[in-house]
Amino acid sequence: MKVGKKGSLWRFLVLLALAAAAAGFFGLEVLFPRHLRAVTGRSDIGLMRCTYCHRKVLEPPRGGNHVGLDYMSPAGLAVSPDGKTLYVAAEGADRLLVVDLGEKRVRSSLPIQGRPHGVAVSSDGERLAVTGRDGDRVLLLDAATLETVETLPTGYEPLAAAFRPLMARNDSLGGAAEAAEKSTLQPGEGGGTGSRQENLYTVNGTSGDLSILTPGRPGQSLRLRAGTSPYGLAVAADGRLLAVANRMADPGPPRRVPASEVTLVDLTRNRVTDRRKLVSAHLSEGIALSSDGSFALVGAVRVRNLLPLTQVARGAVMNSVLVYLETKPDGRTVQFPLGDVNSYFADPSGVVLTPDDRIAFVAAGGANIVIAVDVEALQNLVQGSGKSEIASVGENLALSAGYILARIPTGENPRQMVLSPEGGLLYVAERLNDSIAVIDVKSLTLTGRIDLGGPKELTPERRGERVFSNASVTFQGQFSCRSCHPDGHHDGLVYDFDIDGIGRNLLETRSLRGIRDTAPFKWNGKNPDLATQCGPRFALVLTRSDPFPPEDLQDLVRYIESIPLPPVRLPKSLAKAREEGRKIFHRAETKKGAEIPVADRCPTCHREPLFTDRLMADVESGAPTDSGRSFDAPHLLGIAASGPYLHDGRALSLEEIWTRFNPNDTHGVTNDLDKVQLNDLILYLRSL
Repeated sequence: MKVGKKGSLWRFLVLLALAAAAAGFFGLEVLFPRHLRAVTGRSDIGLMRCTYCHRKVLEPPRGGNHVGLDYMSPAGLAVSPDGKTLYVAAEGADRLLVVDLGEKRVRSSLPIQGRPHGVAVSSDGERLAVTGRDGDRVLLLDAATLETVETLPTGYEPLAAAFRPLMARNDSLGGAAEAAEKSTLQPGEGGGTGSRQENLYTVNGTSGDLSILTPGRPGQSLRLRAGTSPYGLAVAADGRLLAVANRMADPGPPRRVPASEVTLVDLTRNRVTDRRKLVSAHLSEGIALSSDGSFALVGAVRVRNLLPLTQVARGAVMNSVLVYLETKPDGRTVQFPLGDVNSYFADPSGVVLTPDDRIAFVAAGGANIVIAVDVEALQNLVQGSGKSEIASVGENLALSAGYILARIPTGENPRQMVLSPEGGLLYVAERLNDSIAVIDVKSLTLTGRIDLGGPKELTPERRGERVFSNASVTFQGQFSCRSCHPDGHHDGLVYDFDIDGIGRNLLETRSLRGIRDTAPFKWNGKNPDLATQCGPRFALVLTRSDPFPPEDLQDLVRYIESIPLPPVRLPKSLAKAREEGRKIFHRAETKKGAEIPVADRCPTCHREPLFTDRLMADVESGAPTDSGRSFDAPHLLGIAASGPYLHDGRALSLEEIWTRFNPNDTHGVTNDLDKVQLNDLILYLRSL
């Protein structure tokens, strides 16, 4: 049978279309100018593959841990007053572990959803408090039965927890503290036993505050503003003073020297009395108070982010310090290096102080070391130094030989620590080893290890997390990947990446949460995949050393791809406002009915489901460089916790992006929005 000319032409056109589609699908570079202009609103896009946009992406994980198996990943620790029991918050497995210290084994465990992180024991040993960082609550448990007595709401992402020791009856208290201290709960009232209740405190990393909670009386809870991303806290033995270690530096202009905060709270009045600045220091995760509350010890990273990164080879980018802080008004604050000229012992985390205030211990998570420090030697250096000398102590790596008593090797990634009640034994959470190291305080030696019973198989993600947290790959162990990306997030600082010219563009550290399918990477979009970014480019720009071995690099990439987004925290009462914000985000017309050019619409650059088109864009936020001033469009998932914003962190809030830094509508059309509409838009973005 003959086929007519029309049939032949139709068949030819169909085959041609199929061939073109197949060519695009299989990755051949095919240019579709009209389609690209329609989708992007731009004519400057070069050759692209169809699969660049038309591909299947996986929804990024959200909340919890995603490393393949339920590893224990111990976080907070607490010891019972009789010294017989150790309580461990197994953050990776969503459990509270009860460890028999006599038998050195896990006696029982309790499922607790929401990543339990902090754990505290009341003075009488009858109550436990366990924070759930993804659940925004603290559970009050009966220590004998592990039954829940009460659930208390906190701020966003509660981390460390502590009870306030009961005080003498003749102590004069004021306000809510007095009411809480003098109250006597009757049986059945808030689960009380009839004894006086101790106030309970949590620091809340995402909401940036301190919760003051009264068990049995949730209506008496208070919230006090802390610094940026509070992480650790300590309460003085007499119950009068509380100190908070804040992980990130205070927001400020990109070229300002960063400074984080230690927040001091008078518990007799529940008031902040001081916000002590740690200049050039941040990432404080551990804090201890002396027995009389006269001084605090804080672990921190001393950072020189405004120097060009060529200084890596000189060891001048960051080093670990132990901060000695006098708590009295106008007290001195001194940063003492924990390393020496050859080794830096990266990522100080937990800090504890013996009951006699003579020895401090600091867990260096990036070096797998616990450092013992002679506190009296620190005090002698402080007393014998003038103001100018104190300011320069943090730069003098030769000093540490005078106050470091020992550096005790541990298992993988030591983080939180706790002392036995009499101060003779130190228990160390080896986070990536699923174990507890036991150190004898008198001999300063490792005497044993308690297995917490986690999986023995190491998944690629777990191996990659070990690589991520280890500083041995960098010059003299200055820093690990975690130093700039704590918990896979970011440190909120800008750095002078000299690869584009010294001082040309300061670039903010970008979060690694949920980035699996968002290639290319870096603000300049030059790294096509994570293997390139974490391999040769990381070695060239950051470590100035050999790249990771291939097997380590593969595991590292698997871990980074598994880093989850934080939970969405949006009250149901704001659902209507969120929907209005979603409409504004997707609008194609201004309030006056004028069409918004495709290139200026929000979803063009921030296309669902990842809310990025993975292309370079110029929103007029950067100084011109050899490659112009365009930057990779970041994804918006989890943006609520990713400030500051823009490539150099100049916008301290989402509001500032479209008020201070969008005067000409070059970063979306927003100048026609009123205050309510802008708030709705920002609320929508915070819900992503």
